[in-house]
Amino acid sequence: MSGVSVPFMLDSKLRDARRLARQRVKEAHKLLRRAKGGVSESTRGAIRGSAEETAELARGDNVEGITRASDHLSELIDADLGSYRKPAWRESLEQIIVAVLVALLLRSFVLEAFKIPSGSMIPTLAIGDQIFVNKWVYGLRVPFTSIRMVDFAPPKNGDVVVFIFPNEPHEDFIKRVIGVPGDTIELRRGVIFVNGVEVVREPLGKVDVWDRETNSTAWTQQHSLAYTERLADKSYTVLEDPAVSQRSNNWGPRKVPEGQIFVMGDNRDHSYDSRAWGMVPLQNVLGRAMFVWWSWGKDGLDIKRLGTWIE
Repeated sequence: MSGVSVPFMLDSKLRDARRLARQRVKEAHKLLRRAKGGVSESTRGAIRGSAEETAELARGDNVEGITRASDHLSELIDADLGSYRKPAWRESLEQIIVAVLVALLLRSFVLEAFKIPSGSMIPTLAIGDQIFVNKWVYGLRVPFTSIRMVDFAPPKNGDVVVFIFPNEPHEDFIKRVIGVPGDTIELRRGVIFVNGVEVVREPLGKVDVWDRETNSTAWTQQHSLAYTERLADKSYTVLEDPAVSQRSNNWGPRKVPEGQIFVMGDNRDHSYDSRAWGMVPLQNVLGRAMFVWWSWGKDGLDIKRLGTWIE
């Protein structure tokens, strides 16, 4: 045997002995709590003393001492606390239930995944993008309802929000906030005016993007004009389709009522939004879009989009 293998074997035995000892100490304390008044004070004291000795030895490097104390503790546990052990299937089931509850709480109050089904938010969001939505940022709501328990901060102009579609409450939509309560919104030849002030946009040139009707497998190429639009503290890209823009380039003016917001898609001429069906009640807002964690579109996985933050 070489001079290298002996220390390695000893270190391995020491690590294993320490790990087992700590597991048994942890189990002893857990079962004592579970037993409560089911064991005598003398028995409880003996087990605690053995656990303390085992824990102390586990901080050293005496493998035999650690093993001896650990085995003695295990014998005490088996003799006096064995009946308080839960079956392995029950332990596993409880762990699964806890994991499910934590996932449900996260989904209800903190974070939820959302898949982009249509091209109304191109180029900010592509069809097939899967994003995380921050459900905590605006407040807390009763799970699976639109009832808010606590409000933190209202959506701001420029935010990309997910909300319950007012006309069909079983559907969730995603759009950009263009007007908040008290704002007067108007579109003139495709340009947005908020409270009479023009929202600045700069031309970026012609772009070709692929769009698809919801629940359809047929992709169509859209020839558009791209613009950088600046609203409040947000800067983002919007598209205008010259072939259809005449249908939707004028709207309003209309004031956003209290408790509601005005929303639009970034793919302006291919978006079913507040211009068509009205305002969104604030209580319908589920959260703010965060980033793309997965993207599977026309050509399969789009690695470049992964991790894209949504502005």
